[in-house]
Amino acid sequence: MDINATLISLTILLLTIVIVGLTVKFAKGKTTHLLQVGMLALLLNLVFAPAGWIYCWYWSTKAPLTR
Repeated sequence: MDINATLISLTILLLTIVIVGLTVKFAKGKTTHLLQVGMLALLLNLVFAPAGWIYCWYWSTKAPLTR
């Protein structure tokens, strides 16, 4: 069985882009540090993807900021 490393890396990259985009979308209006949220989401997805998914879920369930 051959393992195509290029296909695996492209799949990881595609999932990272999607999850980081969703995390930033969910975090809008819920934080004042959107860039930090995006960078942490990127780091989590590249190091350990399930942690990035949990981080995305966290921002999707967090209540909006009150002013």
